[in-house]
Amino acid sequence: MRSYYSHLATTVPSPQGTLPPRPVFRSSAIFPVLQQEGISSRILFMGYWILKRHIKEISAIATLRNAAGEVLARSTFLIQEAKTYRIELNSLLSQAGHHPETAFIGSLEIEFFSTQNLFFPFPAVVINYYGPKFSTVVHTAQRVYNDLDDMQKNSQTEVPEAGFNFYANDELEPFIGLINGSQPVQNSFLKIKFLNKAQQQLDCTIPLGDLYPYQTTWVYPARHCDLKRFLAGNPGTAKIQCQVNWIFPRLIVGNIDFRLPALSITHSYYDCSRAVSDTDYWQSETPGWHAAALMLPCEVAQQHFTNIYFYPIYSPSSFAIDLEIYNSQGECLGSIANAAIIKAPQQEIHCLPLKEYCQKLGLNPSLNYAARVIARPLEKSKIPARIKLGLDVGASLPCMPCNICTNLQPFNPSIDTKPTTFRWSPVLANQPKATLWFMNSSPATDYTKEAELTVTFFRESDSQTIVRNLTLPPHGFHILEVASDKDLVNFFQNQVGWMTLISNNGYTTTYYFTENSSGIVGGDHGF
Repeated sequence: MRSYYSHLATTVPSPQGTLPPRPVFRSSAIFPVLQQEGISSRILFMGYWILKRHIKEISAIATLRNAAGEVLARSTFLIQEAKTYRIELNSLLSQAGHHPETAFIGSLEIEFFSTQNLFFPFPAVVINYYGPKFSTVVHTAQRVYNDLDDMQKNSQTEVPEAGFNFYANDELEPFIGLINGSQPVQNSFLKIKFLNKAQQQLDCTIPLGDLYPYQTTWVYPARHCDLKRFLAGNPGTAKIQCQVNWIFPRLIVGNIDFRLPALSITHSYYDCSRAVSDTDYWQSETPGWHAAALMLPCEVAQQHFTNIYFYPIYSPSSFAIDLEIYNSQGECLGSIANAAIIKAPQQEIHCLPLKEYCQKLGLNPSLNYAARVIARPLEKSKIPARIKLGLDVGASLPCMPCNICTNLQPFNPSIDTKPTTFRWSPVLANQPKATLWFMNSSPATDYTKEAELTVTFFRESDSQTIVRNLTLPPHGFHILEVASDKDLVNFFQNQVGWMTLISNNGYTTTYYFTENSSGIVGGDHGF
């Protein structure tokens, strides 16, 4: 784990007279992929470098490996247009002579190369597991390091992976997907600490044996311990120590319903409960600013619900979580003080049920809202630099919500000086219900800045685009439902697309969701 301040240093120019950071000419992502009846996999991305970095050409290599790490197929191509790109597991399996109806587990790596600085070794790439009953997404998790310098910078501290929901009942079973890097590991294992609603702990060690280079391991932990009894019908979480080599150790985690079948995925995050250096905390509060805040979608209309989870993974501290509920015009409709009191390190999982809060505030049950989440220090405590949360948006039945990993935004007045902001995300227009959320909020206590947005939509078939302009009031939001927009329906032709957003406001954020007719919800935050 690198410190949050170290991460921020990669996003701003180096001061004059200092050694600039080493340029990045390779950016990559590697995902566990699977194919079985009702489930397949694909990688989604767009040629955003052409717009964001003004790089005219990127070389790409897609490599398919089996579970043992052996290369089965490889595809190379050029990215010369700012449009949608898609790499289907089925196509690469066919290239490798694999029968399309035979079950498969392996990995799919995508590498991007440029003669110009790409700046980030993590590319904006999404894995999409999908089938007739579901579609679920998460952005880049693991990647094979570029070189020793890259590995050392991103391995300053070794911490467990954590910060997600696990279910274990008659319908749902949790899973962990991980890939070893380019160097073998002897006698590898997973050491898992499960935590339940009652703040109890269940330890489980799962031996993995010797891991080959690029070996993919798909683990169902409930088959190694009595997790169903331990969780007692409630969502739980886990802290996972894994032994892999020469690869960023972020994990693809989630839950699977074998009956539909369907998956719900997210990625793991740092367990910071033992991170106590100065750089693990944010600077002290400044008048006019909340310590940290974030605006989140609050989808509660009809049969939908939204829950916010805070996990026992924060640097030692004491802070309260306050909530404010807004309509799309930025009007505050009510607030909930002390929705959670977090005293880290503790083993409590805090769940904030936004639908119940909206009902108590007497809000219209046929509308969706936005929830502003505010962290407030207690007992003169410092605020952790990383306050990670899980955002669950789901339908009542079947209960398999998305579990989006995101962070509260520490106050940073320098964002006010940004003249423009570039954002982008997939548009899952191949699903019956695809939505995009555009949001404008800030940690400022008295936020008054509008956001003028230019939104451009891209498709896979050609470089044609559709452009829309939006204005968001302070603390306001806009929901775009693709199926209700005839121009976009005709434009995407039931295929996955992408959108970019240029804003005059540094606090603009985006989220995207998809809901299958089965009721399964997938989603993630935008880039």
